[in-house]
Amino acid sequence: FENLSRDPDNAYFVDGTQDEILTRLAKISALKVISRTSTARYTSHPDNLRQIARELGVANILEGSVQRAEGAVRVNVQLIEAETDSHLWAETYDRDIKNIFSVESEIAQNVADALRARLLPEETTRVANVPTKNPGAYDLFLKAEYFANQILSSTAKDPAETARTAAGFYEKATAADPNFALAYARLSYLKARIYWYNTDPSQQAIDAATKAAERALQLQPELAEAHLSMGYLH
Repeated sequence: FENLSRDPDNAYFVDGTQDEILTRLAKISALKVISRTSTARYTSHPDNLRQIARELGVANILEGSVQRAEGAVRVNVQLIEAETDSHLWAETYDRDIKNIFSVESEIAQNVADALRARLLPEETTRVANVPTKNPGAYDLFLKAEYFANQILSSTAKDPAETARTAAGFYEKATAADPNFALAYARLSYLKARIYWYNTDPSQQAIDAATKAAERALQLQPELAEAHLSMGYLH
């Protein structure tokens, strides 16, 4: 997804929106979704769409743009059949920033419909589920994810400082919404990772990872990311 906002600092919001849409699509068993890591090296609106699809082993490409201004957001998205370079579906969403969750859910549902993928009842629930009802907490979470992804992709120039920044935003997100289970899970995953890779091999880091993972599981026992963070912790 491309950032069309005037403020380049909104890149975190664009990346976060893209990741949320990808995550929701991945919850649909009838679809095979390529990971963010595999697609990150490609730019938006590439000329060689067919070649990229072959490299990734996919039939369709979802691309779009996000434009954020004050309290509003516009999301343009299009689903393209790579082999023929033809549009299967396209839509523009203009929403209040507080309703960004509904956009992400709608896009995932519309992509599934365009690809004729049937959703099981529990998948429909998962696609529509929101991690927090607090827009401020969600914005802080997206900032945390932006910096955490630099750690996970090994692109951070200063891993220790980047990790501290990401952890700080996760902690602010959970302070804004103490029931934000996904933020706790992602904080735990980050802390365990920087411990494992000796970015911060301190007892405080692993203790923080343990506490956050336990809190995430306490809040949402069925949250997959919470179980992932606990597994990584072990």
